[in-house]
Amino acid sequence: MNDTNRALNRAFVLVVGLVLLLGGALVAVGALLPEVQRPVADAAEQAVGPTTDALEAQPWILWVAAAVALLLVLLLLGFVLRRGGGRTDELLVVPAQDERRGPGTVTVSTRVAAQAIEEALSDEESLVAVDVVAFDVKGTTVLRVKADARRGASPADVRRTVESVVERWDEALGQRTPVVVEIAGGLRTSMASSTRLA
Repeated sequence: MNDTNRALNRAFVLVVGLVLLLGGALVAVGALLPEVQRPVADAAEQAVGPTTDALEAQPWILWVAAAVALLLVLLLLGFVLRRGGGRTDELLVVPAQDERRGPGTVTVSTRVAAQAIEEALSDEESLVAVDVVAFDVKGTTVLRVKADARRGASPADVRRTVESVVERWDEALGQRTPVVVEIAGGLRTSMASSTRLA
């Protein structure tokens, strides 16, 4: 429910993980093998002098490196702060008029929709679990109904069942709510027993 590219995320995590794994392996090999440890230590001693001379002769390199590091930190902070956004607890806010108190608003919580939809689907044999959350997508509140279908259940039948419950919810609310229906399967649904205890 956000605009981050999933494939790009996975590729980035894979590349960072491989780089860290390779770096860790090199450090481990250098620390454990004396024949690798000695040449690396000698090369490090020989590199200290020229590196120090180069940095003293051109101190702007340190400023450029600091600016690049700061830019990277700001980009990563922006990425982290954007993650996980969009969830909302308010499904609907309706202006109301009370004769004694004057104008006001009536707020319908997402939990009301979640409880009503989950309760209506609780006796459905083709479902293992149902989860309902709301997201704010470009100023519109959208319900996401995630239905974990039992192994062998028809996705078309599950979709029709969820749609009928959502239509009844819309009738009770008096307004159509945008809904995304996610039908899931997997280990949890294949391991679930056919009998459910309430």
